Amino acid sequence: MRRGRRYAAILAALCLVPASIATAADRGSPAVAVSCTLRNPVLSAGADPSIWYRNGTYYLVQSDGAHSINLRASATLAGLNTASAKVIWTAPVGTDHSAELWAPELEYLNGGWVIYFAAATDKGGDPATNNTHRIFAITANTQDPLGSWTFFGKVGDSTNQWAIDATVFYYNSNWWMLWSGTPTGNGGSPPQQLYIAHMSDPLHIDQDYRRLIAKPDQAWETSVQAIEEGPEAWIGPNNTLTVVYNANASWTTSYRLGELVYHGGDLTTYLSYTKRGPVFGSANGVYGAAGESLPVPGASGTNWMVYHAKTSTADGWNDRAIFAQPAGWNSDGTPAFGTVSGYRSYDEAAELPC
Repeated sequence: MRRGRRYAAILAALCLVPASIATAADRGSPAVAVSCTLRNPVLSAGADPSIWYRNGTYYLVQSDGAHSINLRASATLAGLNTASAKVIWTAPVGTDHSAELWAPELEYLNGGWVIYFAAATDKGGDPATNNTHRIFAITANTQDPLGSWTFFGKVGDSTNQWAIDATVFYYNSNWWMLWSGTPTGNGGSPPQQLYIAHMSDPLHIDQDYRRLIAKPDQAWETSVQAIEEGPEAWIGPNNTLTVVYNANASWTTSYRLGELVYHGGDLTTYLSYTKRGPVFGSANGVYGAAGESLPVPGASGTNWMVYHAKTSTADGWNDRAIFAQPAGWNSDGTPAFGTVSGYRSYDEAAELPC
């Protein structure tokens, strides 16, 4: 394992588990007593969770949607519910990153902490403000992400087009950035599409321009609005790369997850991916389940998937909460999300439903 590579690959090597998480009795082993230590939702209000696990601590980053980034830390996922949200950085006024700070992404890469986020120039309201969204980064000044941070600047390619939801990953000895963008000149107007670019390191794109790897072309991606956003690189067993992304309108019950499964060749062409979906959506009392973070390890060796979902069927963003459930790997090395479990509780240590 090279330094800085996403721990998703390490987690993948731990074990293969089926799409559905069985109880001890289902597995043919003696029944074990379980305690409901993790109750969903993990947070009753929140969206686009980004969680990283390091040195025995889960870190959850969130935005206030305006100009600040906050961080929670806990030894358990359940503990994030009561952990204090510390504001670690606030954008200054009057800049190209002062407004509509969206979906921060926390990662520990190349020996240091980075948060990528989308932000905009305050133009007095949308669509003018939204049309200026670009991707920026801040870096931690120490190994403690709850400490101070420094603004790095814009992270983007030469086209300088509308961009949100960046994530960076290390795969096959190369750095890559994925994000959601729109065609040249569209600003924030759909369609939203998925782009990739090669990087020299986690903060610098060295490819001449962005490459389109997917666009919304399926009914489940376009029924309300043609959107693909929030890509995450899940690296599974046998080095299988799956780009998991959010499709359709985030303010509706039609929001869901899709996948781009890499099958070899040039990472920067859509021809190297097979689209699958939808693979996750609405079930068990929650709606539009998507916005997932990268997997984080659990105490018994299974990964946790942390995502947001709406708690009502009404259109809007104010009813979103953050949920968690175990997620394994399919036999082909792609994520095995199973059915949305919603409000179901778990024994966090055993990673079993209760």
